[in-house]
Amino acid sequence: MLRCRLVWVVLAGVLAIAAAQTPQPNAETIRLPLPAQAASVALSASANRAAVVCRDGKLRVWDIAEARLLRVIALTNGNIDYTAISSEGRWIFTGDHSGNMVVWDSNTGQAQLQLRSPHYPSTAAFSRDGKWLAIAPMGDPVQVFDVHAGRKLFETRSITGGTAAIAFSRDDSLIVTADADTAVRVYDARTGKLLAENRDFLLEPLAVDFTSDGKQVIAAGADKVLAFIDANSGKLVRRLQKTVEPVAYLEVSPDGAFVATVFMKADNLVKPAPVAVWETSSGLKKQEWLPPTVALGTSWTRDGHLISADATPDSLRIWRIR
Repeated sequence: MLRCRLVWVVLAGVLAIAAAQTPQPNAETIRLPLPAQAASVALSASANRAAVVCRDGKLRVWDIAEARLLRVIALTNGNIDYTAISSEGRWIFTGDHSGNMVVWDSNTGQAQLQLRSPHYPSTAAFSRDGKWLAIAPMGDPVQVFDVHAGRKLFETRSITGGTAAIAFSRDDSLIVTADADTAVRVYDARTGKLLAENRDFLLEPLAVDFTSDGKQVIAAGADKVLAFIDANSGKLVRRLQKTVEPVAYLEVSPDGAFVATVFMKADNLVKPAPVAVWETSSGLKKQEWLPPTVALGTSWTRDGHLISADATPDSLRIWRIR
């Protein structure tokens, strides 16, 4: 009898561990029907907006909460490499493989800013107030533009290999970049002056964001480690436990209590990898969810819910993870 009871205790423990590692089956989903496969997606959960570039060469803007199509914009060039959306959902950036880059006004469907670069964009990000846009053409310096005025404000110095990710601080006073030379750099967002640099990564960092108070940067990438970096000095503050896969994207929650990470399968980029939520104070992983297909976009809502998008051939699915 005792042996039988011990077997059941062990079995219960194994099942509990397995359940904790199983992707949540009850994540809520909204399905947005599409006439063509989604090729590039940007989410602004705080504004309930999804910008979806489809393989028919059209940009579709959706109200996520109501699953309502707001606007369809015909793109002049196809083969979009990168899409970004501003926090309030008004501005949408698209950049194609030929170096054509456009900022669209989602309210009117008109082009607000048109740019041409010798290289396609590797990443882009709007300031939190939507006034500025930072673009990193592949292998080129980061360039910051005034969206309303349509003029370049500055560009950073050239970095070997270019920049993989960009983020603005909550007050838009700082910009952080994850660079191909394995450094994380913090700049003054108004002048482009380099303020801090961290070189503790052995491999390329691929994702960055600021903590909610702007005092630290969280960076991750090919090293498979989330690193907390002092934004003023560039010094490493702490590292979390090494992850199984590289981190492709990360974003801090509105209240700063959590950071969401999107992993990537290094050996098979078309295979889905988990989306995880970490507690910033303790560094503990609080949640993990495996999307049915590769996650195309992830974002936090104003009230602290995490959503993620993946695609089927005829729809975009929005999942509420947390």
